Amino acid sequence: MPILLIVALGVFVWMLLTYRARQRTKNCRWREDRSRDTPEGRYFTCVSCGAETFSPDNMPPRVCLKPEGSER
Repeated sequence: MPILLIVALGVFVWMLLTYRARQRTKNCRWREDRSRDTPEGRYFTCVSCGAETFSPDNMPPRVCLKPEGSER
């Protein structure tokens, strides 16, 4: 019985951490623009908020990079 409680608690903590991590990019939809790639990384644009960035690891950002004052 104690093992089941520990497993249930571990699953709950994992679900909570996963949920919170996804909230940071909830509204962002990153699109890759290969025409603007550089040797430093890939270029991404967020369709939702208009943020633009280069990614050195060739993966879309994990956090919202919404420009200040953006009303989108």
